[in-house]
Amino acid sequence: MRLSDEQKNVIGAELGPISVTACAGSGKTATAIRRLIEIRQKMKKSRGRVVLLSFSNVAVNTFNKGFQKLASVLPDDANRKLVEVDTLDGFFTQHVLRPHAYRTMEATKAAYLVAGSEPFLSNYHYWPGGDARPLPIKDVKVGVENGNLFFFVDTHTGPARLITWKALDSVERLGCIGAYTHELGRYWVYRTLVEQPSLLRALTARYPQILVDESQDLGTLHQAILELLIDAGVTVSLIGDVNQGIFAFAGADGMFLNTYEGRHGVKPFKLTRNYRSLPPIIDIANRLCGRNDEADRTPEPGGAYFVGYGDSMTIRTLIPR
Repeated sequence: MRLSDEQKNVIGAELGPISVTACAGSGKTATAIRRLIEIRQKMKKSRGRVVLLSFSNVAVNTFNKGFQKLASVLPDDANRKLVEVDTLDGFFTQHVLRPHAYRTMEATKAAYLVAGSEPFLSNYHYWPGGDARPLPIKDVKVGVENGNLFFFVDTHTGPARLITWKALDSVERLGCIGAYTHELGRYWVYRTLVEQPSLLRALTARYPQILVDESQDLGTLHQAILELLIDAGVTVSLIGDVNQGIFAFAGADGMFLNTYEGRHGVKPFKLTRNYRSLPPIIDIANRLCGRNDEADRTPEPGGAYFVGYGDSMTIRTLIPR
C-alpha cells in the first residue's frame, strides 16, 4: 500500500497520546496496524504490552491478519509477543471481569455472563413500586453523568432514570451470585477498577499503551473505564471519525473522540485522503459533513452499461446446475 504523508505522520508519531480523525476509505486499518508495530518498537526493551482494541470480532480478525503479514518481516523476538489485538469488552472481560470482579461483587465464584432470558432472573427484577410493572434486569442500563453512575431503561419516549437504590439492590443481588448482563459487565469492570486499585496499577503496568479503533462508538461507560486507565498513567490513543458513528442509540455520541484532541498532551492528526470513493461521492459527503477530504481515485466515465445474453443463458442463470 502507498502511504500518504498523513499516514506516515500518524505511524511515526512519538509515544504520547494521539487523536486521529480518519475519513472513510482513508486506510485507517493499515495505519493502525503500522502504528501498533511502531509503538512496540519505540518502547524498545520495555516489558509493557501495547494493545489495539476495537468493537467487533470481524475487525479484530482483520487487524490480526494485517499484523501477522507486516510482522513477518520483523525480527522474531519477544517484542512481537508483546502486541495484542482484542475487542473492548473481550479485553476487560479477560483481564478484569472474570478473574477479579467476584471480589467486588462479593460472590463466591468467578463472574459469568447471563443472556437475560434465564428463568431465575425473575428474582432480580427492578421493582418501581406502586402499580408499575417490574422491569427485567436485562433492560437495566448504566450511564455516567458528571463522573457519577446512574441507572436507566430505554422507553419509547427516551431514556427513563431509575431510582438508584432500588436498581442497585437488583444489580448487587445478581452480582452476589457472580452473574452479570452485557450492560452490567461494564459496570462491574468500572467498579472493580475503582475498588481494587492494586488491579488498576497492575493493568497499567502491563498495558502502558492502548489504541482504540472506531472510538466514535465509545459509550459513556467505556469512556469512564478508559478515563480510569488514563488517570492511572496509561497512554490512550483514539482513532475514528465522529461522522461514522453507528452506536448513537446506545449513548455513543462521539464526543470523547471529538474533544480528546483538545486535552493537554494529546497530539491531533487527520487522515483526509479517501482511497475508496469516487470524487463525486466525496464531494457530496464533504458538503454534508463540512469536511475537506480528498479523493485518491480519478473520476470514471459515466453512462449506461449493457450486458447482452441469450435465452439459453437466462435459463442457466435461473436454474443453476
